[in-house]
Amino acid sequence: MKTNQIQSVKIINVLLKKVLIIIFGLLVFGNVYSQNVNCNSKLKVVNNQNSKKAGESGVSYRLKLTNTGFDATTYKIKLVNDNTVTSVQSISKNNQINISGEFYNVSLKKMKSLNRTTTYNNKNGDTNENEIEIFLNGKESKTFIVKMKTPVGAKFGSINKSEVKVTSDKCKNKTISVVLNTEIIDGE
Repeated sequence: MKTNQIQSVKIINVLLKKVLIIIFGLLVFGNVYSQNVNCNSKLKVVNNQNSKKAGESGVSYRLKLTNTGFDATTYKIKLVNDNTVTSVQSISKNNQINISGEFYNVSLKKMKSLNRTTTYNNKNGDTNENEIEIFLNGKESKTFIVKMKTPVGAKFGSINKSEVKVTSDKCKNKTISVVLNTEIIDGE
């Protein structure tokens, strides 16, 4: 009888160890999976219109940000107006200009900037930055507008490349972005 009890205790101990290993593995896998799901967001230009022409009144781009994770998160969205974002070999550096940009909601109400628009000169050229925050629940999307203002006296045929960069409070080391290409035309 004692031998059967000892064998039963051994079997139970082995089973408990296996169950604990499985539970530990599921917790680790679940945590890694949850972080990956929460770090996956999407940013796209509506109707894939990344390139537009701008007259005197400027041009607007509609962007859609989607939180593909399950948890609510706050996103920081930054507009970097920098002609070094991408290189276009067929365009002369003389044709590149900076255009200031602002964020609006779909009702065309200006979104509050986190900080003042800053302009500074770096070794690659002039750069303008503007930053806002958007809060999204899990699986939620929000459309917003980036309005690019044509500078007074901009030359016909001038080109601008600006990048919209997004980071979330959950995944500060991961950035998603899109590049907006704007060409200045004569008139509207």
